[in-house]
Amino acid sequence: MSSATRSVAISELNPQSALVPVRALYAVTIFLSAFLLFQVQLISGKYVLPWFGGSPSVWNTCLLLFQILLLAGYSYAHLVSTRLPMRSQTRLHVTLLLTSFAVMAVVVHGWPSPITPGAVWKPVSGSSPVWQVIRVLLGSVGFPFFILSTTGPLLQVWFSRMQRGSPYHLYALSNAGSLVGLLSYPLLEERFLLLRTQAWVWSLSYSLFLLACGLCAWMLLRHVSPAESAPTPITRTGKTPRLMSILMWLAFAACASTMLLATTNLICQEIAVIPLLWVLPLCVYLLTFIICFNDDRWYRRGIFHWLYAIGFFAALSALSAQSGVHVLAQISTLLLVLFSVCMVCHGELARSKPAREYLSTFYLAIATGGALGSIFVVLVAPRIFQQFWEFQLGLLFGGVLLFAAVLLDRESWFYRRRLWRILFFLVIVGFMLRAYYYGMFLIRPQDGRRVAFRTRNFFGIKTVSQDQFGIWLRHGRTQHGVQLKDPAVHDEPTLYYKRLSGVGLVLDHYPRSLDESGRPLGLRVGVIGLGIGTLAAYGHPGDHFRFYEIDPEVFQLSLGPNPWFTFLRDSPARIDVVLGDARLSLEEEAAQGQLQKFDVLVLDAFSSDSIPVHLLTKEAMALYVKHLSGPDSVIAFHLSNRALDLRPVADGLSREYHMTPIEVEQPGFSDWVIASANPVMTNLPDLRLRSKPVTLRRAVPLWTDEYSNLLGVLRPMP
Repeated sequence: MSSATRSVAISELNPQSALVPVRALYAVTIFLSAFLLFQVQLISGKYVLPWFGGSPSVWNTCLLLFQILLLAGYSYAHLVSTRLPMRSQTRLHVTLLLTSFAVMAVVVHGWPSPITPGAVWKPVSGSSPVWQVIRVLLGSVGFPFFILSTTGPLLQVWFSRMQRGSPYHLYALSNAGSLVGLLSYPLLEERFLLLRTQAWVWSLSYSLFLLACGLCAWMLLRHVSPAESAPTPITRTGKTPRLMSILMWLAFAACASTMLLATTNLICQEIAVIPLLWVLPLCVYLLTFIICFNDDRWYRRGIFHWLYAIGFFAALSALSAQSGVHVLAQISTLLLVLFSVCMVCHGELARSKPAREYLSTFYLAIATGGALGSIFVVLVAPRIFQQFWEFQLGLLFGGVLLFAAVLLDRESWFYRRRLWRILFFLVIVGFMLRAYYYGMFLIRPQDGRRVAFRTRNFFGIKTVSQDQFGIWLRHGRTQHGVQLKDPAVHDEPTLYYKRLSGVGLVLDHYPRSLDESGRPLGLRVGVIGLGIGTLAAYGHPGDHFRFYEIDPEVFQLSLGPNPWFTFLRDSPARIDVVLGDARLSLEEEAAQGQLQKFDVLVLDAFSSDSIPVHLLTKEAMALYVKHLSGPDSVIAFHLSNRALDLRPVADGLSREYHMTPIEVEQPGFSDWVIASANPVMTNLPDLRLRSKPVTLRRAVPLWTDEYSNLLGVLRPMP
């Protein structure tokens, strides 16, 4: 008997043992696809983030596109698995795999790596950031992401054709791969690998995935007989899903997705100014998928429905007492709420999962719901809400779905005992009272200030408030400036920019050259970050202040038809405002030969929740130096930030370009690092009295466009 004949005989006698290597290959391929799926999101997100000002909304926009691509991948898997014979399925998919590899091999000749686009893809000033982010990501990683997104559902369908067991544990394995990919990036890749190296490692791993996926297709054809190659399942072990079931799948998935993105918005822009905090909500979201789909025993309505109720009250309490609750307590509470809602949503999805022959329909509904939730948070909510109301709506929607689920299930706890129904309605009354109190709290003045104006766009929520002293601007949780009402000090610089601040001492005492008639020449001052335009208060006749601002709403607050702040209008200096990302604008000016010749360049974009890392790299510093007027020029880094200690970064950049850095700190107000190639400029009399060498808690590697690590400069939590 030949070896081939013996192999067939063995597989006929023990078909399950023959499928062991198949299971292993399918499991590895699905895990690898999910791992790469999240890795490419992080790599591409970090790559394009500098092009759009580093706003947290960039990440949510990335998630929106990836949810839509995931839906496209699931739709493809559903159509292919239900409409095409098995042999046609494998041929089509292998063709797509080869096409994906060919496309990456072609684009690499003009790009830094197969998934990082060239400079021609950088956004155009004045265009919508949302659609620009989508355009860049689609052109760079859209095709490979689509291929990866098809893998989970399609391979589970193929696997179910070869054995009788449930394939749903592979879904938990897929989410485990996603979680590993998510956590390993900031802890390993970002710390030890350059961005371009990360992209190349990913591309090589993707090539291995393509090979593994092709082997899965080949093994499928070996184990499936010609009679089983029909496009529809041969046997149906379960009922056809009803329309109500499909709608509930959509609703639960949409609710979980809404809560994920809404929680990310809330804690990253309103609660804490901590970079990389968006990783935590995504981890919670993926963890609930893993728990619920790994084993049916983990989700218990008697536990998680009450946990949801507790979370509801805790969330409203934390949000209505932000000023009096420790930031860690707020973050922990909101993550617990997200966990409870996602456990309910994903637990109910797992309870209602259909027979294996309908799993492509099930996954398609989940992907559709996820995309709908993302669309609501990213595209709809900013246009209809001035605050992050999508979080409260998602929380309430979860309660409605929970109620609907127990009502539709005649075996649920709601129908078992009358006591449960009484308790349930008492909880509903509590919900209503708590929601009413929360709403009344929101409309009451806080901290003695009255909200006069609020606006929300891609870059976050800007709030203008008034009190007896002045008019304030807050972006998220960060105060960006105040203009005093008293006419005697109406145009006096305040907060971070007071006369004794680092930048104030530089601008007040910068030695001015004299013209032929003995009059002082004007200064050219560049400012990255407009705020309320406070620095314009230092302007004198003949000076030229040029502000670079990425957020058009901030521009309107100072130079719109009815400005709230008048520092720019009142300044005797000439004022220019350039809209768009500062680095892109400076690069464009340099390319056109329009070097600005700044005497003082102020970098004032690092005090809020979103840190534009691309403005603190070696390449950015080279651009700044190019735009200086000479060795007497000064660069002023504004580094007041509760979450990050950026002094080592500023110190390293200054010394890399042979500048002398000093630190000027006003405890409770501001922290500035002043650097100049001429030591005399950092030794001016008043500046010398109030400065000191830069304090380094620990050294950090020089940041470049290829390497940066925010974890290395995080301050200890208070």
